[in-house]
Amino acid sequence: MLAIQVGASLALVVAVLWFMWRLPNRNDSLFGWGPPLALFSPWAGLFAVISSVVLWFIATPDSWLPVAFQLLYPAAIGSGVLVLWIYRRYEELTDSINAQKLQAWVGISLGLMAVAIGYFFVLTHAPT
Repeated sequence: MLAIQVGASLALVVAVLWFMWRLPNRNDSLFGWGPPLALFSPWAGLFAVISSVVLWFIATPDSWLPVAFQLLYPAAIGSGVLVLWIYRRYEELTDSINAQKLQAWVGISLGLMAVAIGYFFVLTHAPT
């Protein structure tokens, strides 16, 4: 059952990203969102990793699992993906845009590491 849920979640993410990249370009209308999202993504990823590690040390992690899985992980990964989506067809790659893209990749990577740690925690602490 868990494999079906993980597979369905992965399929949903792939479908959303595929449709997102096919949307028409809206020129410069969303460029104002790029810098704050690029700043938010690595910090959210760092907090997500820290929260995943803290799950191992708190007495009752069940109340914190929804916060991590439904708030922190999607925030880190989603904000990074949005930065990459905003600059997906931008021709003039300046140093600031390259730095924002790097921040987005760092946030996505940290978010994925947090997801791996969180899923490993859930799989190793499953009720018997």
